[in-house]
Amino acid sequence: MNNFIEINNLKKKFHLLNENELLIFENLNFSITKNSITSIVGSSGCGKSTFLNILGLLDSNFEGQFLFEGKATKTINGNQLSKIRNKKIGFIHQFFNLIPELSVLENVILPGLIGKNKETVVNKEACELLDIFGILDKKNIKPNKLSGGEQQRVASARALINKPDLILADEMTGNLDEDTSDEIINFFLKFIDSNKISLLYVTHNQKYADMANNKYEFKNKKLILK
Repeated sequence: MNNFIEINNLKKKFHLLNENELLIFENLNFSITKNSITSIVGSSGCGKSTFLNILGLLDSNFEGQFLFEGKATKTINGNQLSKIRNKKIGFIHQFFNLIPELSVLENVILPGLIGKNKETVVNKEACELLDIFGILDKKNIKPNKLSGGEQQRVASARALINKPDLILADEMTGNLDEDTSDEIINFFLKFIDSNKISLLYVTHNQKYADMANNKYEFKNKKLILK
Protein backbone atom coordinates (compact mmCIF):
# COMPACT_ATOMS: atom_id res chain seq x y z
CA MET A 1 0.00 0.00 0.00
CA ASN A 2 1.46 3.31 -1.11
CA ASN A 3 -0.76 5.41 1.15
CA PHE A 4 0.43 5.24 4.72
CA ILE A 5 -2.23 7.70 5.85
CA GLU A 6 -5.73 7.47 4.44
CA ILE A 7 -8.84 9.31 5.62
CA ASN A 8 -12.35 8.63 4.43
CA ASN A 9 -15.54 10.62 5.14
CA LEU A 10 -14.02 12.45 8.10
CA LYS A 11 -16.37 14.60 10.15
CA LYS A 12 -15.35 16.82 13.06
CA LYS A 13 -17.58 18.96 15.22
CA PHE A 14 -17.36 20.72 18.55
CA HIS A 15 -20.14 20.78 21.12
CA LEU A 16 -20.79 24.29 22.41
CA LEU A 17 -22.06 25.32 25.85
CA ASN A 18 -25.52 26.22 24.55
CA GLU A 19 -25.94 22.66 23.22
CA ASN A 20 -25.35 23.81 19.67
CA GLU A 21 -22.71 22.19 17.49
CA LEU A 22 -19.94 23.78 15.47
CA LEU A 23 -19.17 21.75 12.36
CA ILE A 24 -15.50 22.03 11.39
CA PHE A 25 -15.44 19.71 8.37
CA GLU A 26 -17.40 16.79 6.94
CA ASN A 27 -17.13 14.19 4.17
CA LEU A 28 -13.41 14.91 4.09
CA ASN A 29 -11.20 12.50 2.15
CA PHE A 30 -7.43 12.70 2.19
CA SER A 31 -4.32 10.57 1.84
CA ILE A 32 -0.56 10.89 2.21
CA THR A 33 1.87 8.73 0.30
CA LYS A 34 5.37 7.95 1.42
CA ASN A 35 8.13 10.40 0.48
CA SER A 36 5.68 13.17 -0.44
CA ILE A 37 5.44 16.88 0.35
CA THR A 38 1.92 18.21 0.87
CA SER A 39 0.67 21.71 1.69
CA ILE A 40 -2.68 22.91 3.00
CA VAL A 41 -3.91 26.50 2.81
CA GLY A 42 -7.09 28.00 4.16
CA SER A 43 -8.49 30.95 6.04
CA SER A 44 -8.04 31.33 9.80
CA GLY A 45 -10.47 29.18 11.75
CA CYS A 46 -11.20 26.79 8.87
CA GLY A 47 -9.88 23.76 10.76
CA LYS A 48 -6.29 23.37 9.58
CA SER A 49 -4.78 22.99 13.05
CA THR A 50 -7.66 20.74 14.16
CA PHE A 51 -6.97 18.52 11.17
CA LEU A 52 -3.27 18.34 12.03
CA ASN A 53 -4.17 17.25 15.57
CA ILE A 54 -6.20 14.38 14.13
CA LEU A 55 -3.41 13.38 11.74
CA GLY A 56 -0.92 13.56 14.62
CA LEU A 57 -3.05 11.11 16.66
CA LEU A 58 -3.74 13.80 19.27
CA ASP A 59 -7.50 13.90 18.69
CA SER A 60 -9.62 10.77 18.25
CA ASN A 61 -13.00 12.46 18.73
CA PHE A 62 -14.18 12.38 15.13
CA GLU A 63 -16.46 10.43 12.80
CA GLY A 64 -15.19 8.57 9.77
CA GLN A 65 -12.24 6.33 9.00
CA PHE A 66 -8.58 7.11 9.62
CA LEU A 67 -6.08 4.47 8.53
CA PHE A 68 -2.46 4.74 9.64
CA GLU A 69 -0.28 2.26 7.76
CA GLY A 70 -3.45 0.38 6.85
CA LYS A 71 -4.79 0.08 10.40
CA ALA A 72 -7.81 1.95 11.74
CA THR A 73 -6.57 4.34 14.41
CA LYS A 74 -9.67 3.83 16.55
CA THR A 75 -8.65 0.19 17.03
CA ILE A 76 -5.20 1.14 18.36
CA ASN A 77 -4.88 1.48 22.15
CA GLY A 78 -3.57 4.61 23.86
CA ASN A 79 -0.11 3.25 24.65
CA GLN A 80 0.45 2.16 21.08
CA LEU A 81 -0.76 5.51 19.75
CA SER A 82 1.80 7.23 21.97
CA LYS A 83 4.56 5.02 20.57
CA ILE A 84 3.48 5.79 17.00
CA ARG A 85 3.45 9.53 17.72
CA ASN A 86 6.92 9.38 19.23
CA LYS A 87 8.55 7.13 16.63
CA LYS A 88 6.77 7.83 13.37
CA ILE A 89 5.56 11.45 13.57
CA GLY A 90 7.49 14.67 14.13
CA PHE A 91 5.76 17.94 14.99
CA ILE A 92 6.82 21.51 14.22
CA HIS A 93 4.72 24.20 15.88
CA GLN A 94 4.16 27.81 14.88
CA PHE A 95 5.47 29.08 18.22
CA PHE A 96 8.34 26.54 18.33
CA ASN A 97 7.29 25.11 21.77
CA LEU A 98 10.88 24.87 22.95
CA ILE A 99 11.38 24.33 26.68
CA PRO A 100 13.03 27.53 27.97
CA GLU A 101 14.78 25.86 30.93
CA LEU A 102 16.61 23.41 28.65
CA SER A 103 19.54 24.08 26.36
CA VAL A 104 19.27 23.79 22.59
CA LEU A 105 20.81 20.31 22.68
CA GLU A 106 18.57 19.15 25.53
CA ASN A 107 15.48 20.31 23.64
CA VAL A 108 16.48 18.30 20.59
CA ILE A 109 17.36 15.07 22.42
CA LEU A 110 14.25 15.02 24.63
CA PRO A 111 11.94 13.12 22.21
CA GLY A 112 14.70 10.58 21.67
CA LEU A 113 15.02 9.95 25.39
CA ILE A 114 11.24 9.65 25.73
CA GLY A 115 11.49 7.03 23.00
CA LYS A 116 13.92 5.17 25.27
CA ASN A 117 16.86 5.43 22.92
CA LYS A 118 20.38 5.38 24.34
CA GLU A 119 21.44 8.83 25.49
CA THR A 120 24.88 8.60 23.88
CA VAL A 121 23.34 7.69 20.52
CA VAL A 122 20.66 10.38 20.74
CA ASN A 123 23.23 12.98 21.76
CA LYS A 124 25.43 12.15 18.76
CA GLU A 125 22.49 12.24 16.33
CA ALA A 126 21.22 15.52 17.81
CA CYS A 127 24.62 17.14 17.30
CA GLU A 128 24.65 15.90 13.70
CA LEU A 129 21.24 17.47 13.08
CA LEU A 130 22.24 20.74 14.71
CA ASP A 131 25.33 20.77 12.50
CA ILE A 132 23.21 20.18 9.38
CA PHE A 133 20.96 23.08 10.41
CA GLY A 134 23.99 25.28 11.04
CA ILE A 135 23.49 25.86 14.77
CA LEU A 136 25.78 23.33 16.44
CA ASP A 137 27.70 26.20 18.01
CA LYS A 138 24.49 27.17 19.86
CA LYS A 139 23.92 23.76 21.45
CA ASN A 140 24.63 24.79 25.05
CA ILE A 141 22.62 28.00 25.21
CA LYS A 142 18.96 28.53 26.09
CA PRO A 143 16.32 29.07 23.36
CA ASN A 144 15.53 32.62 24.49
CA LYS A 145 19.03 33.66 23.38
CA LEU A 146 18.29 32.61 19.79
CA SER A 147 16.73 34.49 16.91
CA GLY A 148 13.37 33.34 15.56
CA GLY A 149 15.03 31.60 12.62
CA GLU A 150 17.45 29.79 14.92
CA GLN A 151 14.61 28.67 17.18
CA GLN A 152 12.78 27.29 14.15
CA ARG A 153 15.89 25.32 13.18
CA VAL A 154 16.04 23.84 16.70
CA ALA A 155 12.36 22.91 16.47
CA SER A 156 13.00 21.29 13.09
CA ALA A 157 15.95 19.28 14.42
CA ARG A 158 13.85 18.15 17.38
CA ALA A 159 11.09 16.96 15.02
CA LEU A 160 13.62 14.85 13.11
CA ILE A 161 15.51 13.27 16.03
CA ASN A 162 13.53 10.01 15.99
CA LYS A 163 13.78 9.67 12.20
CA PRO A 164 10.01 9.90 11.69
CA ASP A 165 8.15 8.84 8.57
CA LEU A 166 6.03 11.99 8.66
CA ILE A 167 6.54 15.61 9.71
CA LEU A 168 3.48 17.73 10.54
CA ALA A 169 4.22 21.45 10.50
CA ASP A 170 1.74 24.13 11.57
CA GLU A 171 2.66 27.55 10.14
CA MET A 172 6.36 26.80 10.53
CA THR A 173 7.32 30.23 9.18
CA GLY A 174 4.36 32.15 10.60
CA ASN A 175 6.39 34.18 13.08
CA LEU A 176 9.43 34.89 10.89
CA ASP A 177 10.25 37.72 8.52
CA GLU A 178 10.14 37.00 4.80
CA ASP A 179 13.87 36.59 4.22
CA THR A 180 14.25 34.21 7.16
CA SER A 181 11.10 32.35 6.12
CA ASP A 182 12.45 31.86 2.58
CA GLU A 183 15.73 30.52 3.95
CA ILE A 184 14.04 28.13 6.41
CA ILE A 185 11.44 26.74 4.01
CA ASN A 186 13.87 26.18 1.14
CA PHE A 187 16.43 24.50 3.37
CA PHE A 188 13.85 22.32 5.10
CA LEU A 189 12.10 21.19 1.92
CA LYS A 190 15.43 20.12 0.40
CA PHE A 191 16.35 18.23 3.58
CA ILE A 192 12.97 16.47 3.70
CA ASP A 193 13.14 15.47 0.04
CA SER A 194 16.71 14.18 0.22
CA ASN A 195 15.96 12.10 3.33
CA LYS A 196 12.74 10.55 1.95
CA ILE A 197 10.49 11.85 4.71
CA SER A 198 6.87 12.81 4.11
CA LEU A 199 5.94 16.37 5.05
CA LEU A 200 2.54 17.96 5.54
CA TYR A 201 2.55 21.65 6.32
CA VAL A 202 -0.20 24.23 6.70
CA THR A 203 0.48 27.81 5.72
CA HIS A 204 -1.18 31.12 4.92
CA ASN A 205 1.56 31.84 2.40
CA GLN A 206 0.56 30.81 -1.12
CA LYS A 207 4.15 31.02 -2.36
CA TYR A 208 5.23 28.38 0.15
CA ALA A 209 2.12 26.27 -0.47
CA ASP A 210 2.97 26.10 -4.17
CA MET A 211 6.36 24.53 -3.38
CA ALA A 212 4.66 21.25 -2.40
CA ASN A 213 4.09 18.27 -4.68
CA ASN A 214 0.48 18.01 -3.52
CA LYS A 215 -1.48 21.19 -2.78
CA TYR A 216 -4.79 21.31 -0.90
CA GLU A 217 -7.12 24.08 0.19
CA PHE A 218 -9.67 23.99 3.00
CA LYS A 219 -12.89 25.22 1.42
CA ASN A 220 -16.53 24.72 2.37
CA LYS A 221 -15.52 22.37 5.20
CA LYS A 222 -13.66 20.05 2.82
CA LEU A 223 -10.12 19.63 1.51
CA ILE A 224 -9.90 20.43 -2.18
CA LEU A 225 -6.95 19.18 -4.25
CA LYS A 226 -5.63 22.09 -6.31
